[in-house]
Amino acid sequence: MQRREDIVVGLDIGTTKICAVVGEVSDDGISIIGIGTHPSIGLRKGVVVNIETTVESIKKAVEEAELMAGCEISSVYTGIAGGHITGFNSRGIVAIKGSEITPQDVERVIDAARAVAIPMDREVIHVLPQEYIVDEQPGIQNPVGMAGVRLEAKIHIVTGAVTSAHNIVKCANRAGLDVCDIVLESLASGKPYSRREKNSSAPPSWTWAAARRTWPSSPAKTSSTLSCWRSAATT
Repeated sequence: MQRREDIVVGLDIGTTKICAVVGEVSDDGISIIGIGTHPSIGLRKGVVVNIETTVESIKKAVEEAELMAGCEISSVYTGIAGGHITGFNSRGIVAIKGSEITPQDVERVIDAARAVAIPMDREVIHVLPQEYIVDEQPGIQNPVGMAGVRLEAKIHIVTGAVTSAHNIVKCANRAGLDVCDIVLESLASGKPYSRREKNSSAPPSWTWAAARRTWPSSPAKTSSTLSCWRSAATT
């Protein structure tokens, strides 16, 4: 089987079953071209309790998805869930340097809002902007291009246990897969529906692709994230 650059793969490592879904990316959206499932034995309440059996289940699910899609799977977006997932609200304020708000200003205010102390045993999974406030005017969803002197952001930070996240990555790596990113499963499940409600004419979005991390990113940050997840399997 050949590797294809136009596919994206989601891996749901659940307590009862493991599911791999292959999506083909096109100008019209993402189409499902392969699905593979296998009973999950090595997890309890969303947490890995047996790495070897989890790895075998992942391999079986991925093999089934590869056969249906007719391609080789080498990297995935994987979900995370469980009682260890927690979230809290935070806010940040920055002064606007120019005559209008730029994407860099939004990046700065998000960084200010997420500059909170996180315990060493916790990992930030998502930073979700809730609203922006420009000069005490609340309820703004996208402040870029607006005039103002002060920008405030309210965000929701989702964290998970470091060990749980790293064990999921270890299992995927031992199954021969690179983990592009980890996504909160409840967020991934709900995001496509919220998008379709906003635009009923939009094509259905695939769960995992629709839930990629929402804070501003750069190639350097993406590279750092990937190397972090890959190195987690060796620790």
